[in-house]
Amino acid sequence: MKKIMRIRFQSIFVCGIGFLMMILFTACAGVASTTGTTPGATTITGRVVSVNTAQHSAILNANGQQVTVSGLTDQEVTTLQAQVGKTYTLQVTQSSGNSYTMNPNSTPELNGTNTPEANPTETTNPTEPSTSLEQGSISFMGTVKSAVPNRIVVSMPNGRTLAMSANNQTDLSDFNGTLPTAGTLVGVKTTANTDGSFTATAVKPATPGDPDQNVVDYQAITTSAVGTDAVLHFKVANQSYSFTIGSTADLGDFNNNARAIGTNLHVKVEVRFNGSAGAVIKVGNSNN
Repeated sequence: MKKIMRIRFQSIFVCGIGFLMMILFTACAGVASTTGTTPGATTITGRVVSVNTAQHSAILNANGQQVTVSGLTDQEVTTLQAQVGKTYTLQVTQSSGNSYTMNPNSTPELNGTNTPEANPTETTNPTEPSTSLEQGSISFMGTVKSAVPNRIVVSMPNGRTLAMSANNQTDLSDFNGTLPTAGTLVGVKTTANTDGSFTATAVKPATPGDPDQNVVDYQAITTSAVGTDAVLHFKVANQSYSFTIGSTADLGDFNNNARAIGTNLHVKVEVRFNGSAGAVIKVGNSNN
């Protein structure tokens, strides 16, 4: 009898260990949704946040996490550049953490429904409007990366790109009513739409060496009060940004006191970039 009980106990113990391992494996699965056909390959579905042409990589928001996918071909970079904000499924192999490499024998697939993806990691401040999309605008100078009818992609001073639509309301008077070609240095003003996309309101020629070539102007809304770290948090549409306020920043509208900048304020923000790093050089009240 004791021998039988010991065998039963061992069987139960082994099954328990197996069940625990299954739970741990599931918890560690991360943002990958399924296993691909290639050994070690997984499938990721997420909204395209930005594309880095120099590094042939893209950042996706997948299940509330930002993941980086590298190893993109020139064609894949071009495709995803024009589809920022859209949801894609990619066959990838995990490199480390939230870094993945695109499988060479696969192509990005546009999600069939492409409904706006909610970000479960975002929290809504009680004083913020009920919608998570805050409209605003972004103005900057950069090089046209691609231009097709009704759509243009322009590089930003931080090395990323911004895709925007163009319509009959877009000011293209300096280009005879047509979009400039790839490689043209331009100044653009783009407004945010309620679905999180952007529309170009004006595209103008820019001058190389302009002192403001590394400055981006944002019309935005603050998402939290500035704390002792002097970091300004704000949103334009559904894009969130955080930059440190420089010690010499112009804060005249806030009595030169960064701590006076609260939550849910409509502001004009100027950020100067040095490579991918940006620092706030001015914050103003957009109602002024």
